[in-house]
Amino acid sequence: MERLYWTEPEIFEAEVEVKSVDGNRVTIEPVLFHPDEGGQPADKGNIGEAEVLKVEIRNGEVLHTLDKCISEGKHPARLDKPHRIHTASQHTAQHIISGIAESQFKLNTVGVHIGMERCTVDFDKAVDWKTLQVIEQQAMEVVGQNLTVETVFNDADVRVRSDLKEIESEVIRVVKIGEIDKSACCGAHLKSTGRIGIIRIFDSEKKKSGTRVYFLAGRKALEFSQLETSVMQELRKSVRCATADLPEIIQKNIEQSRKLNKEVNRLWTNQLPELVKTADIIEYESSEIGIQVVEVPARLTTKLAAMIAEEIGAGIVVNVKNISIYSETLDANELFEKIQVVAGGRGGGSAKAVNGVLEKVLAVEEIKAVLGDMS
Repeated sequence: MERLYWTEPEIFEAEVEVKSVDGNRVTIEPVLFHPDEGGQPADKGNIGEAEVLKVEIRNGEVLHTLDKCISEGKHPARLDKPHRIHTASQHTAQHIISGIAESQFKLNTVGVHIGMERCTVDFDKAVDWKTLQVIEQQAMEVVGQNLTVETVFNDADVRVRSDLKEIESEVIRVVKIGEIDKSACCGAHLKSTGRIGIIRIFDSEKKKSGTRVYFLAGRKALEFSQLETSVMQELRKSVRCATADLPEIIQKNIEQSRKLNKEVNRLWTNQLPELVKTADIIEYESSEIGIQVVEVPARLTTKLAAMIAEEIGAGIVVNVKNISIYSETLDANELFEKIQVVAGGRGGGSAKAVNGVLEKVLAVEEIKAVLGDMS
C-alpha cells in the first residue's frame, strides 16, 4: 500500500485504483487521503464524482466512506487542498515545537491534537510562559531555515513520542527535520519548514502534572495574530495608553470596579428594609404575599424576597427578568408555576424558595392580576 500522504504530501490530485469493500466504502491505490489518526483530522475531497465523508484505518487498511457508490477501477482523486495545507502545517509545526521542547528543556510530549481552529501539545512537566516564548522564537528560526521535512522508513532506535513506547510494526515511518526532530509519525506534513510561514504559541494551561500548550501555524496563526492586534488597538484607544501599560491600567480599573460594586451593594443592602416596607401586599389563599419589582444587584434579589417573607409570610421579587420567591406559608413552586403561565421562563427550587428567569419583564400589577385570579 503506497501512502502518498507520507512520501508526497503536496500531491493534491492523482489517478487511483478503486476497490469496493462494502457499498460506498472503498480502498484506493495509491492512498492519497490521510486518515483520522495520530491526532490529525482526516483529509477531505473527492474520488470520482463521490465526496469523501470519512477516512479511517480498518484492519491495517485505509478505508474511505463516500457519499455515493462508484464503480471499481480507475478514478481521479482530488484533495481539499486548503484543508490538507492547514493540517499538514499544524502537524509540522507541532514536530518543531516538540523537538525544541524536548532537546532544550527536557519536556516530553505526551499528547497532540490538530484542530481546525486551535491545536494543542501536552508536555509532561509544568512550563512557564517565558520558556514557551523561547520555544516559539526558536520554532520561528527553524521556519526561517527552511529545513527539509524528510520521511524515512525503518530507522533504528525510534519511538512513538506521544506515549514513549517502542514501536511494534512491520513498517516504521519516521519524520526527520534536520537536527530538530526525529520521531515516528503517521501524519501528513509539509515538504519543508519554510512553507509553514508562522508558528504562534498563544496560550497554556495546567494539565494534570504537566502543561497543555495551544498553538497555531500558517494562515490560521496570521489570522489569530491579526485578531489580537485589532483587540489591542481597541483597548489602547479605550484607555489611551501604550500596549506595555495595558495590564497595569486594566488591573487598576478592575480593582476600582470591585470597590464601586462593593459600595453599591452596601448602599442597596441598607435600602432593603425600606423595600420590604414598600412592597405591594395581596391576599392569596388566606395568606399574604409581598411583591416588589425593583432593579437591585442580582445577589440581593433572593435576600430581599426572604426578608419580605420573614415580615409578611411570602415574598416575590422581580429584578428585570430574574425572579425570586420565598415563602413561609405557601408553596413557592406553585406560585412560580402560576407566574410562568403568563411570563414563561425557567427555574426551580423547593416549596420554600424558588429562583428563575422569566421570558419577559412583569410589572407589579401583572403579578397581582395573575395571583389575584387565584384568590
